Amino acid sequence: MDMQDELELAFSLASDYILLKSNPFRQLISKTTSDAYSGKRSVEGYLDFMGAIITDENEILQNHNIDTRMLFINSYKSKDANLEALLELKLEGEAGEKVETKKRNLIAMVKGAVDRSIFTVSDCKINFSSQLLEDAGLIPSKGMFDRRLVRLNTSMLYKQNKFNLFREDNVGYTALVNDLIVGSIDLPYDDYGQAPPTPLDRIDTFLETVSSHIGIFHLDPNRVLDVLLDFFIKELLRNFTFWIALFKRSKWVESTERGSPIMAHLLGYKFEYYQKYEMKNSPPELYYGCALLIKCGLVRLYDLLPYLHPFGTYMEAAKKDYMEHMNKEIKTNTGGLLAQFGALGEDGSTERLEKPKAKEEEEEEAKKDKYTVNDVVELTKALLAIGDIHHAELIFAKYDKLVDMYPEISHYIYRLGDEVLQGAYELYVPDDIKKRYTLFAQRAEESRLKSELGGSDKVTTMERVLVTNYMKEGTHDAIKNQCFSFFFEDWKEDLPKCNSYQDLMNVFAPVMRLAGYKMYLAPNLTQKLMLIVRSLLDRESEFPGSKPYCIAIVREFLLPAVSFSSSNPGTMAMLWDLLEILSFQERCSLYGEWGNDFYKRSIECKLLKARTERAAKSVMQRVSKNDVRQCGRDLGKLTNSNPMIIFNVMLDQIQSFDNMAPFMADACRYMGDFAYDVLGYLMTEKWTGFQGIGRMKKIKMKEDGINATWLRALSVFSGMLYKKQGIDPTPLLRYMIFRLHNDDGVEDLILFNEFVTKLCGIEIIGSAMTDDQIMAASCSDTVKAEAFQPVSADNRRASKRVINRLKETLQANKTALELIVLLYRLKESLSRQNDLSTHALGSKIDYVHQTIIQFVELLATIFDADEYATLIPDALTLSNDYKLPSSLVLQLVRPKTRQTLRSYQEPTGENSNNPDEPHPVFKPLIDQVPQIVTDENILNTITAEFYAIFWQLSLYDIYVPEASYQAAIKKHQDVIAACRDTRSTFYLNNRPSVVNKTERQAQASLDTLQEDLPRHRAHVEKVMKLLQASQPRWFPTTVDRLPLISNIIQHCLLPRSIVSETDAVFCAEFVLLMHRLCVRNFSSLTMLDKVLSENLPTALIAFTEYETTIHARFIYRIFAKMSEWHQQEQVYLTGAHGEGLIGFQKKWNVQSSSQEVAKEDLLSFQEFKRVTHKWHLKTSLAIEQALLSGEPHMIRNAFLILKQFIPHFPVIREHGQVLTKATNELANRERMDHLKVLARSYLGLLEKVKIRWKTKNKFLGIDEPEPEPPQRPERSSNSGANTPAKSSSPRRDDRHESSSERKRTREEPSSSQRSSDNNNNGGSKRVRHDDEDRPKRESSGSRHRSSQEVSSQPLAREGSQREASSRDTSAREAGRDSAERSSARESARDSQRESGRSSARDSPRVRDHVREAVREAARDTSRLTPKESSSRGGSNNNSQSRKRERTDEDRDRDRTDKRHREERNTREERRERGERSERNERERERERDRGRDRDREHDRDRERQRGRHSHSHRRR
Repeated sequence: MDMQDELELAFSLASDYILLKSNPFRQLISKTTSDAYSGKRSVEGYLDFMGAIITDENEILQNHNIDTRMLFINSYKSKDANLEALLELKLEGEAGEKVETKKRNLIAMVKGAVDRSIFTVSDCKINFSSQLLEDAGLIPSKGMFDRRLVRLNTSMLYKQNKFNLFREDNVGYTALVNDLIVGSIDLPYDDYGQAPPTPLDRIDTFLETVSSHIGIFHLDPNRVLDVLLDFFIKELLRNFTFWIALFKRSKWVESTERGSPIMAHLLGYKFEYYQKYEMKNSPPELYYGCALLIKCGLVRLYDLLPYLHPFGTYMEAAKKDYMEHMNKEIKTNTGGLLAQFGALGEDGSTERLEKPKAKEEEEEEAKKDKYTVNDVVELTKALLAIGDIHHAELIFAKYDKLVDMYPEISHYIYRLGDEVLQGAYELYVPDDIKKRYTLFAQRAEESRLKSELGGSDKVTTMERVLVTNYMKEGTHDAIKNQCFSFFFEDWKEDLPKCNSYQDLMNVFAPVMRLAGYKMYLAPNLTQKLMLIVRSLLDRESEFPGSKPYCIAIVREFLLPAVSFSSSNPGTMAMLWDLLEILSFQERCSLYGEWGNDFYKRSIECKLLKARTERAAKSVMQRVSKNDVRQCGRDLGKLTNSNPMIIFNVMLDQIQSFDNMAPFMADACRYMGDFAYDVLGYLMTEKWTGFQGIGRMKKIKMKEDGINATWLRALSVFSGMLYKKQGIDPTPLLRYMIFRLHNDDGVEDLILFNEFVTKLCGIEIIGSAMTDDQIMAASCSDTVKAEAFQPVSADNRRASKRVINRLKETLQANKTALELIVLLYRLKESLSRQNDLSTHALGSKIDYVHQTIIQFVELLATIFDADEYATLIPDALTLSNDYKLPSSLVLQLVRPKTRQTLRSYQEPTGENSNNPDEPHPVFKPLIDQVPQIVTDENILNTITAEFYAIFWQLSLYDIYVPEASYQAAIKKHQDVIAACRDTRSTFYLNNRPSVVNKTERQAQASLDTLQEDLPRHRAHVEKVMKLLQASQPRWFPTTVDRLPLISNIIQHCLLPRSIVSETDAVFCAEFVLLMHRLCVRNFSSLTMLDKVLSENLPTALIAFTEYETTIHARFIYRIFAKMSEWHQQEQVYLTGAHGEGLIGFQKKWNVQSSSQEVAKEDLLSFQEFKRVTHKWHLKTSLAIEQALLSGEPHMIRNAFLILKQFIPHFPVIREHGQVLTKATNELANRERMDHLKVLARSYLGLLEKVKIRWKTKNKFLGIDEPEPEPPQRPERSSNSGANTPAKSSSPRRDDRHESSSERKRTREEPSSSQRSSDNNNNGGSKRVRHDDEDRPKRESSGSRHRSSQEVSSQPLAREGSQREASSRDTSAREAGRDSAERSSARESARDSQRESGRSSARDSPRVRDHVREAVREAARDTSRLTPKESSSRGGSNNNSQSRKRERTDEDRDRDRTDKRHREERNTREERRERGERSERNERERERERDRGRDRDREHDRDRERQRGRHSHSHRRR
């Protein structure tokens, strides 16, 4: 390493130099000296290096206050001592030669240093040994030098000077003091009697006077210096400049680099005088005098520190006590409220822990007798007050906790920081802002003067008084008419300045770090810093690269200032003004470091966190419905300083106690924008389930697919918060966008659902919509709002301000469209998953599906037509750019088309629309359909015009629910009548203002409804004309009806019927509308047949639960219409054979679709009944197959369909019995609880509608033969008394059938074993009968069909005949029904397989159907006398219903008795176990007692034996 590299290394190590500690800089000097001493480097090179270091041309080492000359002298001294030790050993040989080499080198080093004027001869004589001085030629003789040195030391240390003390004290010092006073007494005084400073040109005169007095009176120079120091301290405020200059030119100070140790000792003695003798605080002038002397280099800091109280050991002990106190405070604030209270008193009360008064008084007395001032702190304040940052840093380096232990020091530091920052303030803050804040300061000063003096015009000239306390600078004393000024006006000169934004971190930040996190104590400085950062952020284009520095300032100083501030809302609001400019990523990074890192940096931060958490928990414990507002105010005050901690505690409490969510959302109203932004960040962190570093995330969804409680609570809180406080919902939408990119994003959809529900009142109703709600959905907005009014007030629509903010957020950066695309992507990704069960996968897909519907409804609700058109692009863009399916594309475009259609005015005259062309509203979309639809075969079968019209129309466009409008109108009319009726309950129970307001609202709604209904009618009429003109172009005439119907179902009806329940009803109404419109080449009968007979298995297999439910409503709607037609022939003829209707042709061809159709070519009513029976049969078979499939998904879908079909299916008794049998088996044997619950629920529904069941013949309208007279069965002789001797005349009504069936049920014995045997025997007979009769039925088809219709008797009539006749008749009937069911199955499946299944389903199904009824009847009969039973057997339907009610009560009573028996048995078993254990314990205790008795008896035997031996021994 060459010398230049060594110099660069030395200068770089200078910044790390610390006095009295080993450091790299000192080690480098020692190494170079050792290398030159041992000969490893040349002496000349070493001398050059030493000269460059000591010269320090760039003053780098001088700025760090490093005395390099003394460091080199100390290295020389160590080598000198080493050489003396080696010479005393008198080594020989090679070791002796090495010693001689070192000696020569050291001599050369000393000579070279003296020759180059690096060392003086005096330096060498003082520090080096006499032998080295003689060898180097600096002294002539070692012996003579040693003798003179001994004499000099003796004279200095042991010889007493013969001073004339009397003359010295009275004359010398008196004359000195007198001359010093006279030297400046001639100066003129000012108007207030204050002496001016002594001119500097009199320094020489003063020095001559002092020197002459020392010489004339033989005064001790050190005592004279002590006198001068007293003068300096006394005249510090007005004359310090003169005395500093005098000391610099005096002989007491050799150089300003080394200072005067004597002066430091004298000042130290002055401190010692106050500490030991005066026992009072040292005057502030003494500290400021010492500070000035240190700043000017006249005294070295480390020469004075040993004299300052408290000393080193005491300072360490004070630091230790401080840390222990802080740790104790942390534990106290973390341990709960109980830690602040003492033990229970005698009266049971507690008192907060306090110091005993006696002990406090003792401590106060002890303090009076001790010197309690901390001289180190006062000197530090003085150094900072005069602007000496360097020496203050040295003190802080030695005592690292000084500022924390004495926070008042930070005021002095921030005063310097304010001045350091002034340059950046002038450079970056705009002039108008500076003028504004200057004006604020002037107004504040005027207000203060007005309060003190009565106005600024009354201010007179005040006396200027110099003070040592800088905080008084600029203040006034109105009573004494004084104006205070700090005595040292040049404190700003040596401070560094911020002249660029880089200096914010390079110059300003080091000064601010000295004070720690106490910037809240300097609000003016905080304001100035915020203005600078705000200006830099606003003008980032002018100052590129300044943003990282601004963020660093916010992170390191501004956020900690907010944390330690005592809930200062002004500071927080001003900080938010500049944070708002940053992006959310930058803000979140600041918040994350603020919450996770800042509160761990120091023990003060930890205590702050503990106290804040304690305060937050204390408030949260008081939250209730009645004091939400007050708790909200308390929390709002706390969030002004530490929102991260407060919200963290609050959100944790909400997750634990979900009922707090609505209250806390209301409590957040007293917070600012900054707090809301922090809350948004923290909620985002909590939504992820994050619990801290190193801990697992919370589980969001349970195994059963239900969201976790903590996530539901957060969802409710988030929705209520965004609704009630109207804050920016960007965090939630941003989080949802992030989560929807992942396949597990369905777990977080509850957040989005609750958000939409709370803000817009759009709930996910799912499949729970009623018929009235569906009809209301097709009405105007008024009726729709009333029908879908949320049950909870929390779900009502938010205010207009909140909705507008939501609209702005959704419009920004295409957020709404991005959410739609991501929701569809999530649904598609779920459809491709194979690792989930069918039920779980279907539930998730349904959840996403419902969320899409909810969000699309939100967009259509809150945005008007123009905003929605701007928000959602056209269909082609959605399809090509976003790759959305055509069904979703057309669903998104529908609101735009709807608004265009409603506002479109039909032109008249020559400008009227061409009926041969598509309507202008649909034409743009029709042109885009070929590019949207990916399957080309679709448009080959159906036209783009039909496809676009079907997907763009809604139920509002084609249907007017008059009943819904009339019901709403009547409701409001009733309200108005109640408000006007002075005797009504509503009028009497409410105040007049409430009544008037309600009447006005009802009248306004009524007026709106009366306008909406005609408008709706006119709109539907307009759409009907449009459809009538368009329908001839819907389907090509070259396409066969079967492919056409299949394509309509596959690409139109099926996709839209599983979107929502309203769309499902629309599909049903549109199918019927197409029938009424007589659409060309459209067979209504074929469409209905396909939908009702072939479409159901698709729903059972391919659809999810929600899709199955809403698709079932589509099928049910058509099914109900067909059932209505089936009831009355005239209704059917009107609906199917109406004027010009062609859809129910029996033979369809293209020509007949456009011509008049003869009535005989249409389906007759009797034929329609047969077709309806076929649909019922196909439905029964499909449902039965699903129930018996064993697939949980199909079984659940089957029950979902059956529940909707219950008003119209099953109607035929045979089908009901089949479903009852299959459902009973599932209810009794199914292991899955949810399927068992569905089965039992459906059984209850079947029980209610069973009275409406009909036989097949009656359903088909075929007359039934008169039944044979009933005969007494042979084996029922025991119950012959209950059987009538003669049957009543045959009836075809259902009431008689039900009565006869009930009579047969009561006659049947209630033995389950007999019923089981009969079922088994009957089943085998039916199978054999069916196999034997099958060839006969196949050979005589027509005869078989007629006989089959004739013999289709109700099951209830068989119960009144004899048992043998009943068995034969039921076997024949079951065989015929089995044949019919088998033939129906053969049309769809293999004949052998279905016939085998049919044979297995015959008689057991009939017998199983009546088993439960037999048991119930037997149970009722057993409780009654024969007479009562007989009278009940002949009762009417009301008696039968009462019997069912009693049967239900008996069942409940049986279940209750059974539960009581089980509980009683359990108690008895528990009591028996307890008694048994007590008996065992008593037996074990007796056994232990017997054992102890045996041991005692054995011990007594041994004692007696030992006594006998001893007695015999004594006798011997």
